Amino acid sequence: MRSRHARTLLIFSIDICQMRVYTYIMKRTFPCHCTTLRYAAQTLTEVYDRVLAPSGLKVTQYVLLESILEDEAEQSITDLAQKLGSDRSTIGRNVHILVRDGLVSMSRGSDRREHTVHVTKKGRETVSLANPLWQKAQTAVADTLGSDQLNMLKTLLSQLEEMSI
Repeated sequence: MRSRHARTLLIFSIDICQMRVYTYIMKRTFPCHCTTLRYAAQTLTEVYDRVLAPSGLKVTQYVLLESILEDEAEQSITDLAQKLGSDRSTIGRNVHILVRDGLVSMSRGSDRREHTVHVTKKGRETVSLANPLWQKAQTAVADTLGSDQLNMLKTLLSQLEEMSI
């Protein structure tokens, strides 16, 4: 039987190959720009989820936990939603999963409608385990695209965020 470390390396190796395959597949285009971007985002999310699998986290959960830990204080679901550019209901659903798994705790905020979120000791330990895996995924993306293309991608995505019709 392989050690836990060996499985992590195997998962990471597979993901790099799949990212290269993904780059090849994306040479064909979809007629809809939105579909192309959604497909790319879904594929990249699956890559990160596979790399993070040994930690038990999905990339959305990892980013949420890191966002809570960033300020080192309890945060409201509304504040987290604004910080992550998401809607309150999505963040609320994701927080409830983290509560169920014992990674965060919730308490009442300044009024009855507000809930604040705090990362538990188990949550901190899980993030510590997940961080090197996330770093490997980040490195794989950077190595696959190269510095210039990665910076261009960030620029293009920022331009799309500012688009208005």
